[in-house]
Formats: sequence, structure tokens, C-alpha cells
Amino acid sequence: GDSASPVPAGAVKVTPGHSPPDLALARAHGLPLLSVIGDDGTMCPPGGGWLQGVHRFVAREKVVAALAERGLYRGTQDHAMTLPMCRYRCPPPSPP
Repeated sequence: GDSASPVPAGAVKVTPGHSPPDLALARAHGLPLLSVIGDDGTMCPPGGGWLQGVHRFVAREKVVAALAERGLYRGTQDHAMTLPMCRYRCPPPSPP
């Protein structure tokens, strides 16, 4: 289906590594597929040079603080998500 909203949002979140529709959208528009979190849970250069090597949970706090400092933070909302589980050879998932 069409991924465009009838109401302009001003920004679009596209996570092709986590969403099949987002992957299709990224490919349709020739967007690069970037890894922003490495296998060790730290931020990679495409995630922002100022966060490179920072663990993802610490990086999240730093991003929230940077947004708040600039008056751009509008809050946090919990949302339900499906987390696929591997039964045999996968490590347990990290907390969000």
C-alpha cells in the first residue's frame, strides 16, 4: 500500500532494518541501508559521530538530553511491540 499519510507530518521515520514496509519504501526511493547499532550494542558512525561507541541505552539518554536542551523534546510514550524470539542459539534479548 501507499505509505504516505494524508496529513503532512514534517518528518518520516523509516527503519528498513526493522520493518518490511519500511524496507520496501527505502528500496523504492534508493535510500541507503545503514546499520546504526553494532552487534555489540554500541552506536556506529551512521548513528551520529557524537554517539559512536556509546552503548545504545546510554545513547538514548544522550539524545533525549540533547533534544530537551534545545527545547525539542516532546515526551516519551510506551508502545506495544512484537519481539521475535529464537529458541536455540540466540542470546536473550536486551531490555528496551
